[in-house]
Amino acid sequence: MDYKPQNVICQNCKTQFTIEPEDFNFYEKIKVPPPTFCPECRLTGRLLNIMERTLYNDICDNCGKKIISHFSPETSYKVFCSSCWWGDSWDGTEYGKDYDFNKTFFEQFHELRKIVPCQAMNMKNSTDCKYCSGIDRCKNCVYVFSGLQSINCYYCVTPIFVKDSIDSDFIINGDHVYEAFNSNQNYNTKFAYFSDGSLDSAFLFNCLGCSNCFGCVNLRNQKYCIFNKQYSKEEYQKEIQKWDLGDYKIVQKAEQEFMKLFYKTPKHFANIINSTNVIGDNIKNSRNCKICFSVFNGVENCKYIFYSGLLLKDSYDVTLGGDTSELLYQATGSTRCQKAFFVRASSNLVDVEYSENLYNCSNCFGCAKLRHKKYCILNKQYSKEEYKKLIPKIKEHMMNVPYKDKDGRIYKYGDYFPPEHSMWAYNESLIQQYFPLKKEEVKKCNFSWHNPPERDYQITLKTKDLPNHIKDVDDSVLNEIIECEHNGKECNQQCSTAFRILPNELQFYRQMNITLPRLCPNCRHYERLKKINPPKLWHRKCMCNGVESYNKEYKNTIKHSHGDSPCMNEFETAISDERREIVYCKKCYQAEFV
Repeated sequence: MDYKPQNVICQNCKTQFTIEPEDFNFYEKIKVPPPTFCPECRLTGRLLNIMERTLYNDICDNCGKKIISHFSPETSYKVFCSSCWWGDSWDGTEYGKDYDFNKTFFEQFHELRKIVPCQAMNMKNSTDCKYCSGIDRCKNCVYVFSGLQSINCYYCVTPIFVKDSIDSDFIINGDHVYEAFNSNQNYNTKFAYFSDGSLDSAFLFNCLGCSNCFGCVNLRNQKYCIFNKQYSKEEYQKEIQKWDLGDYKIVQKAEQEFMKLFYKTPKHFANIINSTNVIGDNIKNSRNCKICFSVFNGVENCKYIFYSGLLLKDSYDVTLGGDTSELLYQATGSTRCQKAFFVRASSNLVDVEYSENLYNCSNCFGCAKLRHKKYCILNKQYSKEEYKKLIPKIKEHMMNVPYKDKDGRIYKYGDYFPPEHSMWAYNESLIQQYFPLKKEEVKKCNFSWHNPPERDYQITLKTKDLPNHIKDVDDSVLNEIIECEHNGKECNQQCSTAFRILPNELQFYRQMNITLPRLCPNCRHYERLKKINPPKLWHRKCMCNGVESYNKEYKNTIKHSHGDSPCMNEFETAISDERREIVYCKKCYQAEFV
C-alpha cells in the first residue's frame, strides 16, 4: 500500500510530529496501529519504566533475608531476592487471572504486576557482584548497571567485555580504563570520550588509534601529542611529567586546558563511525538507521533507537536492547527477542506483547515474571487454540475500551504503558538522567516523586581534607565516610551525599596513579552525562565561514572545496545552536581532521 506522510498532534506534549510512509509500512508489518505520542514522549515513557541507580535496603518477601533492592521498603509490590526469584519455589502462572472485559487492559495488567513477585535486582549468571543490576555473565563488579561479560568493574554503566575499569559508561573491550564515555578498545586510558583504540593516553575527545597522547581532540593514529601539539618521543616523555594525574590540582588544570581546546576545535555534526545511511548521533558499525542515538555493532534498518546494539535489526523505539533481536517495538532492556512489542526487561522472547520480566517465553500477552512459558494471557495458561482465539478479542477490546489517565490521555492497543503505572517515581527512574527535572517541575507535570530516605551515616572526612596526591593516601581512607563535594545541596543528580573507597578501588587508583574522586558515584556519572549530546536533532548550517569558523575561534588548516566563501551545507545534528561548540559538516570536518 502506498502511504503518504501524515502529521499528528502528540497526545502528551501537543507538538506536531510526522509519521512517514516507511513508518506506516513498519506498523503494517507488525500489525500495530500508528503511535499517538511523538518520538520524544515515547522515549520518556520508556525511560520512566527503567530503574538503574536508585537502591534501597529491604527484606525479601519470601525468605526474609536483608537485601539491596530497586524497590523502596514502602512499595506495594512483592519483592524477592535473586535466589528466591530464580528458584523453583514459585511459578508465575500461580497468579494467573481471567481477562475481564469489563475493565481496561492496562488496569488489569497493573493489578497483575502488583501481586507477582518482582526481582530485587536483575542479575543473571554473575558472581561476586554487589549493588549491580541488569548485568549478565559478570564477575567481581560493584555498582554496575547493564553490563555484559565484564570483570572487576566499579561504578560503570553498560560495560561490555570490559576488565579492571572504574567510572566508565558505554564502553566495549576496555582494560584499565578510568573515567571514559562511549569509548571502545582502550587500554590504560583515562578521561577518554568518544575515543577508540587508545593506549597509554588521557583526556581525549574523538580520537582514534592514538597512543601516548594527552589532552587531544580529533586526532587519528597519532603518538606523542599533548594538547594536539606533536612531540618527539623523548620530548613527550619529558613534558608529560608535568601532567601528574595523581595530583588533584593538576587534574583540574588539565581538564580546564582540555576544555579550552575542545571548544576551539570544530566538531563533526554527528559522531558516526563506519556506518552508512544513518541519521542521529553516536552511531557505530550500523546502517539504515534514522533518529538513532548511541547505537553500535550491527544495528540495521531501525528507527528511534536509544542506547542499543549488538545485531538489533528491523526495530523501532527500543531503549537498552538488542543482542541479536529482530522486530522489536516499544521495548526496553530486552535482548535476544523476535517479534516482541511493548516489553520490558526480558530476554529470549518470540511473539510476546505487553509483558515484563519474561524469560524464554513465546506467545504471551499481558504477562509478568514468567519463565519458559507459552500461550499465556495475564499469566494464565491457555491451550494454543484458546490463546489464538482470545488475543484478537483482547486487542479489539483495548481499542474500544481504552484506558484514560488522570490527564485525559487515551491508551489503546498500540500505546505504551501509561506513565502513572510506572513502578518507580520520576526521580528514581532512568528518565531523570536524560530529562532531569526538579521536584516542583515533576509535580507540575503530574508525575510522582519519591523523597530519598534519610541518611543514617556520619561523614568522617570532608572532601577538602582529602590528600591532594594519591601517593599521600594511606589505607586508613578505607575506614572513612567521605563527603561528596556536592553534598546534596542544590544537586539534582541523585547525590548520595557521601561515599566510601573500597580496597580494590584504592589499589586501582594507586596502580593507575589517579587522584581520589571528590564526588559520589552518582554525581560522577551525571557529570559524565553532561559531555554527551541529548537524544534530539536540530537543523543547522555548517559553521565553516571559508578560511575560519564563524566565531573566528578556529583557523582552517587547508583550503576547503567551497574556497573562501562560507560553506552552504546543512544537516541534522544533536548539537543545538545555543551551545558553544564549532560544528562542521562532513566535508569540512574531514578536510581538517581525516
